[in-house]
Amino acid sequence: MMPDNPDNTGTIELEIFIALPREEVFRYLVEPALMARWIGLAHELEPSPGGRFRVDMSNGNIASGRYVEVVPSRRVAFTWGWESQDPGLSVLPPGASLVEVDLHTEDRGTLLRLRHSRLPTDLAGRHGERWALYLAELQSSAAS
Repeated sequence: MMPDNPDNTGTIELEIFIALPREEVFRYLVEPALMARWIGLAHELEPSPGGRFRVDMSNGNIASGRYVEVVPSRRVAFTWGWESQDPGLSVLPPGASLVEVDLHTEDRGTLLRLRHSRLPTDLAGRHGERWALYLAELQSSAAS
């Protein structure tokens, strides 16, 4: 799932099914009020290429980057890194890694594929565990 690469980076790839149309799932990725239902405490989102992506995850650990690509109802990609005093997270500065979320129509809902790349290998496992939890929250929130 997270192979070692010569450049010492790891990649996470996860999939979930959400029983909502792509258009609705997309809103959970770009609207602060809906994003708050599944990830983070406070959100500064400017969902257009070059726009700000900043989410206060917990106790001042802020995920920060810029939107790279926003294709309504299909794809969101943004850079990711940490504004944090946690020495374990500070090795991944703001914008250093890339999160790509693709939405595909499947059956009566949406298949969401998340790919988080350019992660230091020592952080890939931690990020993979967290993304799995957050995506489960998204799945649950979207169902209610």
